Amino acid sequence: MPLAPIVPDYQGRSVVNVIPALTSTGRPGPLGDLTQALSGASAVVLVLLDGLGALQLSERSALAPVMAGAQMQPLTSVAPSTTAAALTSLTTGVAPGEHGIVGYRFRLGTDTLQALRWSVNERDAMKAHPPDLIQRITPLLTRDGEGVPYVGDRKFAKSGFTRAHLRGATYVGISNVEELVASTVSSSQTSPFVIAYHDTIDKTAHSKGLEAHYDAALSEADGIVHQLRQQLAEDVAIVVTSDHGQVEGNPRSVSLSRSTLMLVECMSGEGRFRWLHSVPGHASDVFERVSEEARESCWVLTKRDVLDAGWLGEVDDEISDRLGDVAVIPFTDLYVADPATPKEARMKSRHGSLTEAEMMVPLIVL
Repeated sequence: MPLAPIVPDYQGRSVVNVIPALTSTGRPGPLGDLTQALSGASAVVLVLLDGLGALQLSERSALAPVMAGAQMQPLTSVAPSTTAAALTSLTTGVAPGEHGIVGYRFRLGTDTLQALRWSVNERDAMKAHPPDLIQRITPLLTRDGEGVPYVGDRKFAKSGFTRAHLRGATYVGISNVEELVASTVSSSQTSPFVIAYHDTIDKTAHSKGLEAHYDAALSEADGIVHQLRQQLAEDVAIVVTSDHGQVEGNPRSVSLSRSTLMLVECMSGEGRFRWLHSVPGHASDVFERVSEEARESCWVLTKRDVLDAGWLGEVDDEISDRLGDVAVIPFTDLYVADPATPKEARMKSRHGSLTEAEMMVPLIVL
């Protein structure tokens, strides 16, 4: 019998409530312990470590003593537990069903948008699908009319996804760890709130897995936090969190029969939170077949089941149309292969599902 899914706690300990807690000026909220921990701070630096799960950190505490020694109660990510959805929830303070970035890939009419590259069929889609129309919520990234400094890789400064989830921020482009630290420190001297984004942990996990290279990436991230703590003013607080965790990437995919796949028009989402878009008139057939064929490895739900469970938060008709008819969400280490994304099979780690390893992320205050 499968474990129960880890459901996003949008009204409580969730990544959606981090920035509201950092800027609440002491008012009680879902993350009151975080707000209290920051009392007296003159400024806050929020460090986002893409791909660091609370479980992975706890299992490797000796490799990251600075962060491990300052952990608070962890947070839940969003559904699906993936970068595009979770980072947008972090910056907007709302669930994916409200901001509209409902996964790594999602449907927009007859197109399937890949959100991180903002592309359709590997072609830029910013004109066809303007980011500020697809992602509808104004990010919480201005203070007194000024953009919050966001320190990140300069190659992403003008990307579609940046326009979607970071509009309003002042993007501070960097090329290496040294520049990340220096730019974050200098930005903190003129702004009471700074965000620094580091994605090496996630990239290493996908390409190398969760062994020695991952350990080295985690140690490097701990070193970044240590350098920031040494160089920032004493009354500047550092908060560290993440967008999602990881599971080891099994090269085997969930086995669905050819006769079932013939009833699937296309797929979206990601391997560990896959949406099946059925041939018109066959949604119930796809659900029944997949429920039987994947029962030993996946949670299988209709779109209505997912919406009623609140996993995506509030979802209106426009956003609902971006989803498939059936969600297939592995609770083992398998993934659901999509013929449109064959490179996914190469991944050494994955995320997106509602397991503890993927859903729970750390909350750290120094």
